[in-house]
Amino acid sequence: GIDLVMIGVAHDERIAWDRHPLARLGAGDGAGSELKKVCMIATCGRRKGLVCSLSRVVCFGEVSEELRKIHDVCMEVDAELNLATTPGKTADALYALAAKAYADRGFPEQIEQHHQGGLIGYKCRHWIAQPGGTQVVKAGRAYAWNPTIAGKTIGTKSEDTILVTRDGSVENLTPSSDWPYVEAKTADGKTMKRPDILVK
Repeated sequence: GIDLVMIGVAHDERIAWDRHPLARLGAGDGAGSELKKVCMIATCGRRKGLVCSLSRVVCFGEVSEELRKIHDVCMEVDAELNLATTPGKTADALYALAAKAYADRGFPEQIEQHHQGGLIGYKCRHWIAQPGGTQVVKAGRAYAWNPTIAGKTIGTKSEDTILVTRDGSVENLTPSSDWPYVEAKTADGKTMKRPDILVK
């Protein structure tokens, strides 16, 4: 089986202000905490000692223009990071790539709002990409990138765990077979399937 290491669930406007939506203590009466339209679930699970991370977004009813725009950008930034995770690449270089990907798509401030992910294995992250980071990507290791964007009224995240294979390519370790995926395009024209918003 899979042991739950972390789960974060947020809905509606909370997604815009809480990048790690862990459980919060409240009044206990449920007032104002009902799911209205959009829910984001972020989780880390451990199997045989190794951890994988993924995040998914569900929308009940029509996806708003704001959510559609920011989720598309998140998937593109995620694709940029995943496809650039090649042996020899440094944490600093990947952080710079993420910063450029956000900026080129009109969201330069988002790089500073939350960590972008990094090496995963026996912990949820062994290191995260950051300016000046000297850690190096190696084949045979797993990485989880988690770009997020907070809009004015809603937020989103795109995340899966990948394995860098011996030939330097990446394999998605956490695909969801019954989830909608779209081909997210990178600045240099490459594409990668990323988890879209599930509409119910």
